[in-house]
This record gives sequence, structure tokens and C-alpha cells, in this order.
Amino acid sequence: MPSPTSTTQTGDQSGYGSNGYGSNSYENGHGNSQQQANRESGPTEAEQQTRVLVNMLFARFKAIYTHKFASAYSNPDEVKLAKREWAIALKGFQEPLLAYAVERTKEVYAWPPTISEFLKLISTAYKAYGLADPRSAYLEACACRVDPLSYKWSHPAVFFAGSKVGWYKIKSEEERVSWPLFEQSYLETVDKVIAGERLVVPKVVMIEDKHTLSVKDLTQKIASELSLNEDEIAPLLYYTQKTHGTGIRARYREISLKKLLEMGYKGSIPE
Repeated sequence: MPSPTSTTQTGDQSGYGSNGYGSNSYENGHGNSQQQANRESGPTEAEQQTRVLVNMLFARFKAIYTHKFASAYSNPDEVKLAKREWAIALKGFQEPLLAYAVERTKEVYAWPPTISEFLKLISTAYKAYGLADPRSAYLEACACRVDPLSYKWSHPAVFFAGSKVGWYKIKSEEERVSWPLFEQSYLETVDKVIAGERLVVPKVVMIEDKHTLSVKDLTQKIASELSLNEDEIAPLLYYTQKTHGTGIRARYREISLKKLLEMGYKGSIPE
């Protein structure tokens, strides 16, 4: 499997205006006041990050394909327009996925890839790491949001992305709201997987004291008392998955108890 070599080996900041794309990209069709506001505000952090990544991507292509790259992008205006389109297409992707696709590009294409070809290579990264593509992962999260801790996920990344967004939000919000949030969260989680982080979905286990409620039962009890969704309570009992008697379990329990008290819970939780 190709190593996720960094895309940041070389870079060229040319080809963008102050807004992070072509220098004239947003000038047509806007009034002077809008232009002035854009110039004053400048690119967002996300736009700036995408701009840097695209510049570095083009630098890698130039180093890999040498005269073929020069032939494909023969003048500065073509480079400027191309970078704008690549920035739109790659919005939201982070460096690990792009680095993987660059390594695959060297193996697959004798000429610089088109945007469509490069996006297909990015999709192979998901398969290479046993991951679902973002859209499939979102649909899986939507289908399994009722009891996420007990579901057999295609990959833990889906669970952690859904948990970050919030299962209640995935269930209750319209897709136009929940899908962009999940996609961003999932791509961030995918980056962690590619970087080597091991994700493990916490298991629902019985608390040591057999006279106490199980974590699932306790979650239901607290949610009922507070008139909240169980998905909002379950993360606060995650500390019970830590080894009993350890400092980290005690710290997590303290944080969870504080939050539960703030939410109006009057009962106790396991040590």
C-alpha cells in the first residue's frame, strides 16, 4: 500500500487572488460595496487551507510530471483557472487523503490527472482502509442512529463521526443540515484513520456491582427523568468503559457528574 507521503514537500502560492481563488473570480456581478467587503474580510480559514493544499498539490504534480505538467498547463492564466476549479472540487478534503491520492496518481497516470480522475483515486483510499465513502457512511449513520452503541458498524469511523455530530441531531434535523455536518466530521475522522489512529467503538457492559443498573438501563433512567433523548445521556456514561479504580475513570466520572447536575439530574452514578 502506498505510504501517505506528505503533499507539502514543495509549494507555490501563485495562482490565487486575495480571496483564495482566481484574482477576478468574484468580481463580476457584484457591487463595489460587496467587493470592498470581500477584500476587507479576506478568505475564510477553510478557504485558506484549501488554497494551500491545492498549491502544494500542483507543486507535487509539477515535480512528478515535469514537462508533461508544463504542457498541460502552458500559461499562468490556465494554472489560475485550474486551481480555482480544483479548490472547489477538493473543498473539505484534508492532507492525508490528498497525499494518498497523489501516491496512487504516480502509479496510475502517465499524465497529470483530471479532477474527476483524482476524485476517483481519493475514493480508492476509503476502500484501502476499509472505510465507506462519506455518503454511504452518512446513510449508514442515519439508518442506525437509534442504538449506535450496539450496532455493528462497517467501520468505527462512522460511529465516531456520528457521535461528534450528535445522534439526536442526525435523527431530527433535515438532511440539508445534518449531511454537511456529518461529511465534515467523517472526513476529519478518516484523516485520523489514515494517520494511523485506531478507533474502537465502546461496548455496553454491565457495571461491576450486580445490584446496580446496566449502563443501558441507567441511560434510559436518566434520560426519562430529565425528559431528554438517550443519545444525549449515553456519552456522559462513557467513563464506565474505563478500568475501575483508575484516575482517568475518576476524572471522566467527575466531568460527567458535573454535566448531569447542570442538566438537573439529582441522582448518583457509578464510581
